[in-house]
Amino acid sequence: MAHPTSPDLLSRLQTFESPPAEFDPQIADAKQLRRHGFPRRPDPEKEPQLMRLWRRAFTRAPRLHMVKAELAIDPIMSRRDPQRNLKSDFNPSGWGGVIVPTASLGFSPYEPANTVFAEWVVPEIFPVAGDPSTPLTVGFWVGLDGSDPTSYELLQAGTAATITGNSVSYWAWTEWYTSQYGDPAVQVTNFAIQPGDMVSFLVCSPQPDQGFVSMMNYRTQQATSVGIPARPGVTSVGGRAEWIVEGISADLPDFSPAVFTNISAGTQHHSFSLSPGGSITNIAGSGGSSLTQAYIASPTTALVLWEGSA
Repeated sequence: MAHPTSPDLLSRLQTFESPPAEFDPQIADAKQLRRHGFPRRPDPEKEPQLMRLWRRAFTRAPRLHMVKAELAIDPIMSRRDPQRNLKSDFNPSGWGGVIVPTASLGFSPYEPANTVFAEWVVPEIFPVAGDPSTPLTVGFWVGLDGSDPTSYELLQAGTAATITGNSVSYWAWTEWYTSQYGDPAVQVTNFAIQPGDMVSFLVCSPQPDQGFVSMMNYRTQQATSVGIPARPGVTSVGGRAEWIVEGISADLPDFSPAVFTNISAGTQHHSFSLSPGGSITNIAGSGGSSLTQAYIASPTTALVLWEGSA
């Protein structure tokens, strides 16, 4: 599918210069953090919850090699319709995982979610019985969104994998999708991953019209960040925080268990995890049975298992 906004999108995205070897985000000043692609450090007194999330995400950063992200339009993730989970005819593709609606948390006054974080081991994917020549794709991600289909927007990032016969590829990607503009997903081409890697993804909107994504691979000791300015008239709704396995292709490939750990999310003044408020969703097959089974294993751990073809 062609995206007329693709060249414009890549020119708007922000990438950041690699910091010097001795750089430590825990003590760097605000100007240094912006220059090297770190979100602002929250005020520990006024924003203690966000500060805990920030420290969790970047506590390993001094041991990581921060690289400037190289970006390209993601042809596979851009072909899907991110809104199909809101429609009745999304099967057999869809979402499996855990969603926490911010309104369910009872914050008074209400605050939208602006940060979501998790670590996971990149699952291995396998072919399923049937046509081995058909590409099968699955994505694993964290995100912030609003669920109104008339003005839908979703800020997300994660890993994905495609298998065609014996050929398998794995990659990292990000996206700020809106129903108004339909911008494509973007692949981070120089962030290498393979099954078994422990990765972490932080997705946040430090300002309602500014998205930010940070990703780390603890095997390669590599990390990178991408800034995603909002389109005109678009702001992050933050109505839900999500930890998701997404079926991208018409059939779902087999995958090893997806286990999201150290789960956390936050608003400006509050932090939260999966309990209370977390609800489970599963990918349904064309026959009506579930292709995945999601579990809330603890307030900070979610599992999504492959259940097989319908």
